Amino acid sequence: MSVIAQQILTIASVLVGALASFMATSLTEHARWKRLQLARWDEKRLAAYADYSNAVKTSVRLCYRMAAARNLVPTSHPIEIPMALNALAEAESERTAKWETVLLLGEPATIMAARKWHEAVWQLEVLVQADGTEAASFIDAYKESVRRRNVFHGYARSDLGVTSGEIPAPTFGSLRLTGGGAP
Repeated sequence: MSVIAQQILTIASVLVGALASFMATSLTEHARWKRLQLARWDEKRLAAYADYSNAVKTSVRLCYRMAAARNLVPTSHPIEIPMALNALAEAESERTAKWETVLLLGEPATIMAARKWHEAVWQLEVLVQADGTEAASFIDAYKESVRRRNVFHGYARSDLGVTSGEIPAPTFGSLRLTGGGAP
């Protein structure tokens, strides 16, 4: 083999090695970037789900305290209805703001579960404000809202890749028509 052929072969080998190194580095960096992007969106989804959950839970707690003020459920922290209605309006505004982030970042099944949860909470609001609501009706609606919350949390956990198992079903052991405390 001539000297020129050896030099061309050496240069070609160096070029192939450089190209292979460049490709491997590019693929590794792309995979790293993709992992970082996924983690970033997971963090944002976690924050969206948690913020939304807390906003809805605020409405639930206010409804429960209003129900206590109307003697529908027992609790040591009833709230006067006029004050509660203002707080409920503020909580609804907060929930609506958090809802937009869930809509933007959430998986469709999680969004549907969230929607069903806040619809169950709206039912609580209707019942607690209506004249003639019976304790049993409010308690059933309250239990349904808790079940809907757990369904939402189940979908959110699945969306976020949480694999520690299912959320235990609520027992409602302390929620009775008379006696006991608020769950």
